[in-house]
Order: sequence, then C-alpha cells, then structure tokens
Amino acid sequence: MSQSVGWYDAHAPELIGRYEAIDPAKLHGWLLGLVPTTPGTVLDIGAGTGRDAAWFAGQGHDVIAVEPSSSLRAEGQRLHGDPRVRWIDERLPELSALGRLGIHFDLVMLNAAWQHVASSDRERAFRKMVGLVKPGGLLTITLRLGPAHADRGMHPVSLDEVERLARNHGLAIEKVHHATDKQGRTDVSWTCVALRLPDDGTGALPLLRHIILNDEKNSTYKLGLLRALCRAADGSAGMVQDTSDEFVRVPLGLVALNWLRLYMPLIRESLPQRQNNIGTSGLGFAKTGFVALLADCSANDLRIGAQFSNGRAKSLHAALREAAETIDKMPSTFMTYPMGGRILPVERYRLGGAPYVVELNAKYLESLGWMRVPTHLYGAQCAETQPGSSRH
Repeated sequence: MSQSVGWYDAHAPELIGRYEAIDPAKLHGWLLGLVPTTPGTVLDIGAGTGRDAAWFAGQGHDVIAVEPSSSLRAEGQRLHGDPRVRWIDERLPELSALGRLGIHFDLVMLNAAWQHVASSDRERAFRKMVGLVKPGGLLTITLRLGPAHADRGMHPVSLDEVERLARNHGLAIEKVHHATDKQGRTDVSWTCVALRLPDDGTGALPLLRHIILNDEKNSTYKLGLLRALCRAADGSAGMVQDTSDEFVRVPLGLVALNWLRLYMPLIRESLPQRQNNIGTSGLGFAKTGFVALLADCSANDLRIGAQFSNGRAKSLHAALREAAETIDKMPSTFMTYPMGGRILPVERYRLGGAPYVVELNAKYLESLGWMRVPTHLYGAQCAETQPGSSRH
C-alpha cells in the first residue's frame, strides 16, 4: 500500500476538490435502514479528506478516521474540525494501532480503498477489519470496478472474492448495491457490499456455528476440544499467552489435561463416543497411558498444582502425550475454515521419557507445546457441551 500512499500525497491538491464536491448523503444513501440512527461508533478506513467521517459525526456518531496519506489527513483535519472525529495514521493490512485501542465499532467502512490492498494481504486485512466490528455491527466495502492503474498501487477486485471472505469469517451479506461513478468517469463503476456480523456477544458465533455444523465426523472430539478450551479460558487464564490482537497461545498440555478430565468419567460409565463404539476401543487417545491412568486416578485428581510420582507420573505423562497427539492429528487437523487452513493449529513438542515426578504447573504443561486460538473464539463464553453418546 506504500506506493498508493505516495501517489495520494503527490496528487492531494487536485484530489481534495473532487472528493469534497461529492455529497456524502447521496453517496451513502444505500445504507439507509442498515446503519443505526442512534449515535454509535464508526470507523472510516481510508478516510481521505474526512468528508464521510464528518458527515457521520454530524449525525451524532463518534468516528475514527484512518488515513495513511499525510497530505490528505492534514487537509481533512483543517476542513473538518468536528471533535467527534479522531484521526489516526494507519493502513491496511496492519491496523495495529487500532487493535491496541480495544475499540469495536457499529460500522466499519472501507470506501474506495480495497483496490489498494494487494491480493496476498487481503485475507489478513479482512480478518483485521472483522475483528473491529461489534457483534451485530456492519462492515461495508466499496469496490472500484474499472482500469487498475499500476502507478497508483491498484489491484483488481471482485464481488466474488469479498463474498468468499465473508463466508470464511461467518458474516452475512446484507446488501449489494451497484452505482455509477460520482466523478463522472464512464470507465469506472462501484459495487458496494454491506456485511453483518451476527450477534452472540463475542463475535465468535459464526465461527462456532461453522465448527459445530460443518463437519461430517460423528465422534465427539470436536466438541470435546471446544469444551477443553472453554475450561482453559474459565479456570486457567493465567497460563494463556496473549501474543497479538488476533490470537492467543494456550499450553497444549493444559488443553490435553482438560481433555482427559472431560473423557475419564464418560469412559468409566461406558458412554460411547462415536457411533457403534462402546468403552475405550476406537478412541485414539485411549492407549496404554490413559488405561493405566484410568485405573489409578479420577478426573478430580487432575487439578492444576497436583503432583504425581513414580508409576502415576509415568501414566499421566503418557496419557497427556497421547491426548496431545490425538488433538493435533484429529480435531485440530479437521476443524478448518471454509476456505482451508486450521482454525486451531498446534505446535507439538517432542518429549523424552517420563519424569519420576510430574507437577501440573505452567512449565510442565507448556513443555508439550502450544495451541493457537483466535482471540474472539477464546474469549467467547460459549455454553459447555458435554461429550457423550449423541451423534453430532
């Protein structure tokens, strides 16, 4: 995007008059009925001279105007001094400063800027924008259809691409609007897309729905993993590393430990975990270590801070290693986004022989590896789902 920023800086004097001549009420009239009329929060990415930001502020909204061109940004601050508009020097796909603010918006608007995002950056850019939308909020993208000028850092765009990205992140397409160019260019037209993020209070509902419904597997591993992560979020949050605004890292040993705690009572009661399957047979993690642990421990014994020695340490170490391997090879591998790629990728470490003493602390649980979890999915207070005999 650096090339396009340089172009706008160099041509700002001739662009400002053109931008300011366009009536934002007419330009954004297609959003009537989609954007709340009560005051809310608006993010204008690629705000230019602030024409649209000022218009939304005039309706009572608090607006953050993102503009990487210093020339356009300075002119926007001069022309539109509404205190409800806050200016930020930021650009796609990073948006790192916005992420640190921790603000979520009723409307995130990308008007006439998507063509400046390279194809290789669009997945990340889209994910960043979705992460800034409030549950129930709106993301709008205006696509420039026409000649792509290389000197302006433009790249081809399409409605199909945006629709695929929306499906991949669980957004619903609210409206598609086609418009002529407001500057009178006959070779340029615009397609405006409004996307809605379903409201579950966290923004994780679309992804959870995809995980739960779009899977042909009939065992309970998928739901077991989700519940193991819920227990990690609820009871062991101090062990989780918040490394960015997109993902957190959860010790793989902690996930495996919660996994064992969930399944041990069910196996003891001989509840089948997949169709035509009774007891431990057929369960990938129910190998020697799990069987030995089952004979000598209860789920309540597997608590953070507990110590195990000698044979019990050997059984626990083996069971956790087996569970971590199963999680990596089974639910983590097969729980994928619609367009591919693991939702919950695993970094699994090789372990040596069993120690004489195992203490269930952060250092030990981290020694098995890490699971990377999307931040909004980790933070979701989803209802726990008991793995059992139901066929999901």
